[in-house]
Amino acid sequence: MNPIEVIEKFGIPIAFCLGLAWFIYKQNKYIQDDLTKDIHQKFNRLEGIVIKLIDQQKKMQIEQRGIVKSYQTLIDIITRLFKWDKNA
Repeated sequence: MNPIEVIEKFGIPIAFCLGLAWFIYKQNKYIQDDLTKDIHQKFNRLEGIVIKLIDQQKKMQIEQRGIVKSYQTLIDIITRLFKWDKNA
């Protein structure tokens, strides 16, 4: 429908309201699409960060187990040396 026909049939205020409604609809659609895209990008970044943090935590746990085993081995060696000195 031609804008002139709308003005002739419904009047200037109604034509203006229809144009404004169309503008608001388009603007809201653009904003929602843009925000949705940004939210998805941020979520993907955060998801990657969480995965990396979990990986680092697992690595630290493995390293800590190795350190505890090394510490236990040193204690065993020192204990045996002291026992050997007492027996000699």
